[in-house]
Amino acid sequence: MSSSIAPRCIRLKRVPVTLKMWPDIRLLWSEMVGVMSRHRWKMAAATVIVVGLVFAFLVPRDAEVLKVVQLKQMPNRELRQDLKELSGEIGKWGDFGGYNLVLVIGVWMAGRLFKSRYFQRLAVASMLCAVFAGLVANVFRFSVGRPRPNAIAKKGVADGWYGPQVKWDFNSFPSGHTATAFGSSIPLAVAMPVVGVPALLCATSVCWARMYGNQHHPSDVAVAIWIAVLFGVPLGLAVRRSRFKKAAGDPEDAVVSEDDEDEVVEAGEARVG
Repeated sequence: MSSSIAPRCIRLKRVPVTLKMWPDIRLLWSEMVGVMSRHRWKMAAATVIVVGLVFAFLVPRDAEVLKVVQLKQMPNRELRQDLKELSGEIGKWGDFGGYNLVLVIGVWMAGRLFKSRYFQRLAVASMLCAVFAGLVANVFRFSVGRPRPNAIAKKGVADGWYGPQVKWDFNSFPSGHTATAFGSSIPLAVAMPVVGVPALLCATSVCWARMYGNQHHPSDVAVAIWIAVLFGVPLGLAVRRSRFKKAAGDPEDAVVSEDDEDEVVEAGEARVG
């Protein structure tokens, strides 16, 4: 049998999805860390500037901006109520188990359908960014203890920073929904705008819904978006840089079992015969 027959015949179709993702996770992690390491001082400086501007100009005006977002000046109460119900539905759909998983699975399945590893890596980058941004947002919102606008309006809690809190009413800053929604969208916008721009529009609707539903202050969503940018841009660039790279340990290169080898040998002998 010719030695070139086996590589053409071997196909590993039953490898679990998690194992197929793992080589790309390692590759994109390595590329992302490289991008962040090279630009760490720029990212740190930009973070100081962005957070400084948010606390200097937006935090003191959160209540005013929130009234504008919620259309408080509009006399049509029925429309405002309809928008509130809509924001509630978007808020439920926009959590990690909704929008983010749908987006990741959709991009992954597109990669499977079109046999595109680039699309599959886009899905992996989207998932990683949503996880990283969500984790950072949760660490801060459980640590700083800022009350939600709803708690301020209905329970008379004064706005401020109350330190570590586990109560839902004090988990406003930053917005976890916004961080994960933009986290899953930004890498797509960087690596493939035709897919990422619509995803960003959906993420923006989640951001609006959280403010309109009185769940978050404008400064909460602003900082959450920046957290997503910090991870999303490097991951999007990592996907672009790895477009023509092969991930080490790719399941397609895994060693096949003895049964598979026997089938390949038999197929090769049949061809030769």
